[in-house]
Amino acid sequence: MKSYDLINEISQKLIITEPISYFEMVILEGNAKVIITDSGGVQKEGYFFKTPCIIPRNETEWIELVEVGWNKVVGNEKENIIKETIKAYNEDTNNKKWIDFYGGGKASERIVEVLNGE
Repeated sequence: MKSYDLINEISQKLIITEPISYFEMVILEGNAKVIITDSGGVQKEGYFFKTPCIIPRNETEWIELVEVGWNKVVGNEKENIIKETIKAYNEDTNNKKWIDFYGGGKASERIVEVLNGE
């Protein structure tokens, strides 16, 4: 962190780890205030947890999550990543619009209803 001049109040709250298990990752995602990731899967998982994602890439496959304002594509410039992470960190997500794009976890119930002819 020091070598990248990233020591500040927020950086003291960062968790930087060696690779972890999927279960551990899900726990971190669900408890995070902001996620910085280039992983498309993590971007989507973050949305399920209502955790904003900063994406240090120039594009993402999850455009709908960017369009509703939960995720932000910021490119790979250090200053922009830091600026947008701080902005997302300070944002109140309690009143942020959240759309159920992916079925709300009720797919199995809907399948059973269809199979039962309901």
